[in-house]
Amino acid sequence: MRNLFFLGLLLSPFSFADLIEPSHDCNQPDIPYEFEDQYERDQFQVDVEEYKTCITEFVEEQQDAIRKHKSAADDAIDEWNAFSR
Repeated sequence: MRNLFFLGLLLSPFSFADLIEPSHDCNQPDIPYEFEDQYERDQFQVDVEEYKTCITEFVEEQQDAIRKHKSAADDAIDEWNAFSR
């Protein structure tokens, strides 16, 4: 019984690993009402590109995680099916 308690303590962090929804830390640029000069317009474009790149990388990471989870689930199903035949 005591060993089960300790095993539960070891497994619990892994059990809850996917309960926290990931979020990005990308900074959305402020859109000025109007641009004062070309430098401000150019800097805004740079900020927009950085924001887009950050969001794109975050989405790709999440989609990669989805693929890995799907593959793990598919492997488990295949293992069960092979066993149950």
